[in-house]
Amino acid sequence: MKAFWFGERKNVVGLKIRELRKEKHLTIRDLAAQIQVNGHSDITENTITKIEHGDRFVPDYELIYFAEALNTNVEQLLEYYYRFPNESEPD
Repeated sequence: MKAFWFGERKNVVGLKIRELRKEKHLTIRDLAAQIQVNGHSDITENTITKIEHGDRFVPDYELIYFAEALNTNVEQLLEYYYRFPNESEPD
C-alpha cells in the first residue's frame, strides 16, 4: 500500500478533529470513550493524539467513527483539505 502525506502530516483530518473536540469541550479521553462506547475499541487516547498531531494515517472507515462521535459529517472533517489543499496547516 502506498501512503500519501499531506505536507509534513500523515492525515488531513487531525486539525479539524482537534478543533471540533475543543469546541465541544471534550478531552482526548472523552472522545476516545465516546468512540469506544460506539463499539470501536481500537481508537484509544494515544491513537487520537497521534491523529491530531498528524503522526498517524487515518483510514476512511475511521473517519466515520470520528464523525459520529463529534456529531458531524465526514465532509466537515475534511474541511482543512478543501480550504488549504497545498498546505499542511492553515496560517
